[in-house]
Amino acid sequence: MDEPTNQPAPADSRPPLVAANTRLTPVQEAWGAYARHQLHCRRCSDLDAGLCPTADQLRQEWESLTQDAFRRLAGETA
Repeated sequence: MDEPTNQPAPADSRPPLVAANTRLTPVQEAWGAYARHQLHCRRCSDLDAGLCPTADQLRQEWESLTQDAFRRLAGETA
């Protein structure tokens, strides 16, 4: 069969470019900090170790930022 082995990619198959100075939202950054901690913390990975105070604090910060963001979206004032 005469099938080409090196076919060019379609023109629109590349992911969109992201500006170099963009940042995550505070909610996304807080979730990232919480998730990174849980991935690398021995106490968090041990189900019998109990609640990790650092993870609890990071989760509370994330929840607080999320609730504030929802309030702003709803048009409520603090």
